[in-house]
Amino acid sequence: MTTQNDIPFELYKANLQFTLRTNKLLKECGQRWLDTFEHTIGESIAESQEEIDKLSLDDNWQSLAAVPGETLVRLMQERVGDAQAVAQAAVTNQTRFLTGLQDAFLIWQRDTAKAMGTVEAAKPFNAALGDFFKLFANATNMAAGSGHEH
Repeated sequence: MTTQNDIPFELYKANLQFTLRTNKLLKECGQRWLDTFEHTIGESIAESQEEIDKLSLDDNWQSLAAVPGETLVRLMQERVGDAQAVAQAAVTNQTRFLTGLQDAFLIWQRDTAKAMGTVEAAKPFNAALGDFFKLFANATNMAAGSGHEH
């Protein structure tokens, strides 16, 4: 049983835990973005180095003249794949973030209701929170659906 004096501490604790969970989600989301771009940029740097090495060793003027056109076509084809991979990473990253945020909200709600001593008071809030997350779920589903059409 919770006493009146324990409620502020329990609410503070619930809010602090929510803040820490949200901060962790933001850091994980940022790390996934960095990993995605590091992979994409790393491949691009390796390709550029390969082209430099190829030009350095080639003594044939005709093949040297063809390199810019060949490279442009190849790079354009690869960039389409990169753009699709980044779009998929964006959808996955946002979905993970929203799922984690929803979990953090539900834990916060449970802890707050427990601190206040009643779960009944949380039911209207729970319904409103469910509607709130439906908006994000619908937006994520629409983004995922449009990403597969292209």
